[in-house]
Amino acid sequence: MNRQVLAILSLGHLSVDIGAGALPALLPVLQSEFHFSYFWLAALVMTSGVTSSVMQPIFGVASDSLRTRFMLPAGVFLALAGYALIGLAPTYLLVATLVVAAGIGSAMYHPEGMKSARTVSGRLPTTANSVFAVGGNVGVALGPIIVTLLVGWHGLRGMWILIVPAVLVGSIVATTVPMLTRSHEAHTAQVRRTQAQPGAAYAMSVLVAVTSLRSMVYSGVLTFVPLYAVNVLHQGVAHNGVLLFAFLATGALANFAAGPVADRYGVRRTMTTSLALAPLAFALYLLTSGPLSLFGLALTGALVIGTLSTTSVMAMEYMPQRVALASALMIGVCTGLGSLGVGLLGRIADTHGLGLAVWALVGVAALSYGLTFALPKVTAHEHLLISEPKIATGL
Repeated sequence: MNRQVLAILSLGHLSVDIGAGALPALLPVLQSEFHFSYFWLAALVMTSGVTSSVMQPIFGVASDSLRTRFMLPAGVFLALAGYALIGLAPTYLLVATLVVAAGIGSAMYHPEGMKSARTVSGRLPTTANSVFAVGGNVGVALGPIIVTLLVGWHGLRGMWILIVPAVLVGSIVATTVPMLTRSHEAHTAQVRRTQAQPGAAYAMSVLVAVTSLRSMVYSGVLTFVPLYAVNVLHQGVAHNGVLLFAFLATGALANFAAGPVADRYGVRRTMTTSLALAPLAFALYLLTSGPLSLFGLALTGALVIGTLSTTSVMAMEYMPQRVALASALMIGVCTGLGSLGVGLLGRIADTHGLGLAVWALVGVAALSYGLTFALPKVTAHEHLLISEPKIATGL
């Protein structure tokens, strides 16, 4: 495993995903600055999510078919520059255009980045994927903090400083392109001698369903747990920060730890064990109070978010000749479908109460696990565990 290149790819992932955390934190500032309505603010969030989700498979197909390593530095630059220029935008249309540009940058980076992490992983594919994914987890967590600091420093216009990491990190990522090109070519040569997994289309359909339901639980927890804590449990708004940190932080740690565990004990076994325990952990949060309840929520984050790497590697094993597209389906399409599911839960909350909507997440988590029984076993392609070229520059 080429740790140096993997660290750079993870840094790029961190930079790209800053926007995922930055946009929600920017909404109150944009409302104050431009007097946007709630509808138009929500439209910005929807635009960002749809752009990133819908475009990822397109860039995934391009990555599998063409030489597209340039998408790595270009994706970093667009993702950060889009938010850097928001502070200079005079109209809603221009703000929305910049959000779209940032979403396109994110869509460019993710499939190419995950494919690149796979080709430099050596004999530890899930470990490499975990390292790459954790960069994104950290980026999402840093987004609100960075926005708060920049806006507090110089108002909305202070966002322009993000152009500095856009250029700097983009340039660092660009240094890996020559080595990654050689690594991708070696991977492609190996793939040409690889037979597709039997029933790959069926397997991917089931895995997409499993992962979409898992994404629905993830988005549902982030959306409804803060509302449930305030409106049902009558906890203070400030306590939501503790809840979300517990959920996201343990998830990031579990995502990092899941890689070595999966490489040792098997991707399918690691994923199914996590999904089996997830509904029990969330039920523990709902049925208890105090530290035990917080532990249940933290454990839920570990079990749900920790499956990100394993589901992605399973998809790559099912589609060894379309690794980037497989990654795009897992991250882009499944996230989008999960978000649509949260909209359905919102309707349930409006008509039948927030408590039922939150408990419905336990059922969704259980259904996600139940569908894993329909997944065929993964046949690891040992000859694809290739040694990666070294970077000539010594990075």
